[in-house]
Amino acid sequence: MSLIYSVLNTVQPKQNFSSVFSSVTNIAQKLHPYVIYEASCSMLKNVIYSPVTKMTQKCREVLNEVLKFIFYPSDYDLLKTQLAQTKEENAQLKEKRAQLQEQLVDVTLDADTAHPRLEVSEDGKSVLDTGTIRNVPRTDKRFDSHTFLLAKEGYTCGKYYWEVDVGKRSNWEVGIAQEPVTRKGTLTLSPEKGFWVIGLADGREYWARTEPWTRLAVSGKPTRIGIFLDTTTRQLCFYNVSKKTAVYTFSLGRDSHQEEKFFPFFSTGSISAKPDTEPLKIAQGFEEDHDGK
Repeated sequence: MSLIYSVLNTVQPKQNFSSVFSSVTNIAQKLHPYVIYEASCSMLKNVIYSPVTKMTQKCREVLNEVLKFIFYPSDYDLLKTQLAQTKEENAQLKEKRAQLQEQLVDVTLDADTAHPRLEVSEDGKSVLDTGTIRNVPRTDKRFDSHTFLLAKEGYTCGKYYWEVDVGKRSNWEVGIAQEPVTRKGTLTLSPEKGFWVIGLADGREYWARTEPWTRLAVSGKPTRIGIFLDTTTRQLCFYNVSKKTAVYTFSLGRDSHQEEKFFPFFSTGSISAKPDTEPLKIAQGFEEDHDGK
C-alpha cells in the first residue's frame, strides 16, 4: 500500500496516464489483491484523487476502473460488504474477548479419526502430515480419503471457544463437523454436508467452505485462529487472534429437534498439496496479547 501511495503521490498533473497505469498495475500484481483492497478501500478518494486533483475527470474515472480491475470486479461489491460487516464485528470483538475466556475449552485431537498420513502427537495437541501412508488401524472412525481429523470431545448445548495455532503454514482448515460424520470416500466440506469450515489454500487464498466457496478478505496472514461455537444463537464465529479481528461467521441453520453433537474439525489441507513441515496445533491457553505478523 505504501508503495502504491508513493507512486501516486509523485504523479504530476501532466504526466502520461499510461505510466500511472503501468506503475500501479506492476506493483499490484506483486501483492495479494485483497490485502491491497482492504488497506485502501477507505482511502481511495484521499490516496487516488488528492495527489492528482489536476488530472482530468476522465483520467480519474479510468484510474478508478483500473483499481476495480485489480481487485477483481466480480468480488468488488462482495468484499466491500464483507469489510463493512467485519468492521462492526471487530468493534464487538474487543468487548467479547473477556467473555470468550470464560468459554475456553480444552481440545484434544482424536488420533483414531486421523487420515493414515496424519501423525498426532502423544499429548493430542498437534498434527503433522507425514506425506506417507502410515500403518494404523483401519477403523470406521478414520477418514480414509482426505487429511481430516476430529477432536475427541463433542459439544451439544452451550458456548465453546478454542484457538488453533496455524503458524506459517500454507494450507490448513479448521471448524466443526456435525455427527454423524461421513468419513469414507470423497467428501465435500459444506454446511449442507455437516461441515462448517474456513481455511487457507496454497498460502494465498482464504476461503469459507460454503456452496459455492466464499473468498474471505483477511488482513495479513493470521498465525492463530479463534473459533467460537454458540449453539444458543446457532452461530460459529472465526477470529484472527493475531489481529483481534473477526474473519467469518456461519449460521448453523434452524433449530433441530434432535440432539446434535458438534466436534472440532481440523485438516492439514488438500491431500494433493505439498505437506507443510510445521504442525497444526491446538493453542495452549488463552493469550490475550498474542501477536502475529
